Amino acid sequence: MLIFNLVIFPIVFLNLVSSQVVLSNGTLSFDQWLAPTPAIFKIVTVYNITNPDEVLAGGKPVLQGLGPYYFREYRERVNVVEVYDQELWFGEKKWYEFDNDTTNANRTNGTAPLDPVKDMFTTFNLAYVGVAYNLTISGTKSEIMGAIAAAALEHEQTLFMTKSVNDVVFGYKDKFLTFLKAVMPTLPDTVQLVYNMSSRDITTYSKILNGRKNVSDLGQYTQWQGYTSLPYWKTPEAAMINGTEGLFFAPHLDKNETITTFVDDLFRANPMEFVEEEECMTLNTYKYRIPKYVMMNATNNPLNEGFYAYGPDGMMNLTSAVMAPVFASKPSFLDAEPWLQDDVIGLPPADNNTMDTNLWVEPITGALIKAKKQLQANIMVQKLPVFPHFDKLRETPRFVPMSNIIETGGMDDDLVNTFKNKVFRPRDDFTIGLWVLFGVCVFVGGVIGLLQCRHVKKNQKDATLLIPNDKAGPGGGSQANVYQKV
Repeated sequence: MLIFNLVIFPIVFLNLVSSQVVLSNGTLSFDQWLAPTPAIFKIVTVYNITNPDEVLAGGKPVLQGLGPYYFREYRERVNVVEVYDQELWFGEKKWYEFDNDTTNANRTNGTAPLDPVKDMFTTFNLAYVGVAYNLTISGTKSEIMGAIAAAALEHEQTLFMTKSVNDVVFGYKDKFLTFLKAVMPTLPDTVQLVYNMSSRDITTYSKILNGRKNVSDLGQYTQWQGYTSLPYWKTPEAAMINGTEGLFFAPHLDKNETITTFVDDLFRANPMEFVEEEECMTLNTYKYRIPKYVMMNATNNPLNEGFYAYGPDGMMNLTSAVMAPVFASKPSFLDAEPWLQDDVIGLPPADNNTMDTNLWVEPITGALIKAKKQLQANIMVQKLPVFPHFDKLRETPRFVPMSNIIETGGMDDDLVNTFKNKVFRPRDDFTIGLWVLFGVCVFVGGVIGLLQCRHVKKNQKDATLLIPNDKAGPGGGSQANVYQKV
C-alpha cells in the first residue's frame, strides 16, 4: 500500500488533474475559458470633485464618491485555432451591461436611483491634461506648443469637465482631440477611465499555451492583442508578455513561489504572493495578494524603472500606455506613501482586509475559485508652462483619484459542484478503491494464512516420527525395523 500511496496514486491523480485542466476541447477548463458561466462584475465608484475653484486656488480636492455602479461583464472567445497542438490563437469579445437591480438593491425609499447615463460628476479634463502633459515632457518645439495652447483656448478647454459616469468610464469622443487628430493622426480621439473594456469588435488576436506539451505552462500568454512584446515600457524585461489571465494556473502550487497574471487594465504582467490557506466555496484554497515591491518606485525597487516608476511608492505609471498622466494604485492609496491620502479630502481609510486585490486558487489543480481585483485610477496634475489654466496649479505633482474599479468573479455553487465531480470525486473513488482492494487483499491473505496454519497443525498431529527401537521384540530378537509412534 505504501507503494500505491507514494508512487502509483500521485501519478494517476496527476494524469487525472492534467486531463481536466488542459485547454482542450471537452475539458472543464476549456469550456469555462470559451465562455465563462458565473457572473463577472465591474463595480465602479467615481469621485466627484466638489470644489474645483478652491483647487485652482491651491486647496485640497474634496471628493464625493458616487456609486457603486454594477456592470455585468460578458466574455466570449471566438475564431479559436489550435497551433501545433500547444497554443490557442483567438479573438476575444468583451462587453458590459448595467445591472440596475444589483446597483439599486439597497437604495432607501426616497433616494434617487443610481443611473450611469444620467448621473454627472466633475473631474479633471483628462483629454486636455493629457495633451498638455505629453507635449511638455516630450520636448515639443515651443512654437508647436504655443499653437496647440492657442487652439485649446479657442476650443474653451478648461482643467475640469462634467460628464456622465457612463461617458467617462466607457468612453466618449472629445471634440478637442478630434480637432488635433487632423494634424496628429496617432492621437486617440476617445477618452475613457478604464481601458480595454466594452469591445465587441475583433481587431487583434492573442495566443496562450494550452498546457498539452507542459502543464506547467497552462494559460501562459505568448501574444496579447497582437503584441509579442509590449511597446509601452522602457526595458525588455518590463515589455515581456507573460502570466495567465488569472482563470487558471499550473497545477500543484508551491506556497513559496509567486504566480503571475497578465492584467490588461495595467498593460503588464503582475506577480502575486501567497498570503495564507483559506477555505473558499467549501474548498481549501491558497490566497494571494499583490506584493508591495511591485508598486514601489524605481529608487526603492530598481526593477520597476522599466515601468517608468518615478513617482511615489504605491503607484503604477500608465502614462505611456494611455497617453495621459494616469497612475493606478490600490483603493485609498493602500500600501502607498501616506501623504497621497492626506493630499485629498473624502477618501475612506485604507484597509488591508477589504481593499487589496486577492485571488483564491485551488492548489492541486491551479483553478481560480474566487477573484477580487481592486484598482484606483488617479490623474496627476501640476503647474505647466504655456497652456492656459495650468499656471493656477501648484508646482508639486498632486495625484487626484478619479475612480475605483472592483472586478469580482470566480466559480459559483454549480460550477464548484461540477469541479468536484470531475476532479475530486474520481480521486476519492480511486482512493476508496485502493483501500477496498487493500482490505480484500489483507482478508484473502489472512484466510489463506489461517488455512495454511490449520493444515500444518493437522499434519503435525498426524505425522509419524520414525525412531529406531533398541528393545527386543516379542521373540527376544533384535527388530531394527520396528518403530515407535509418537
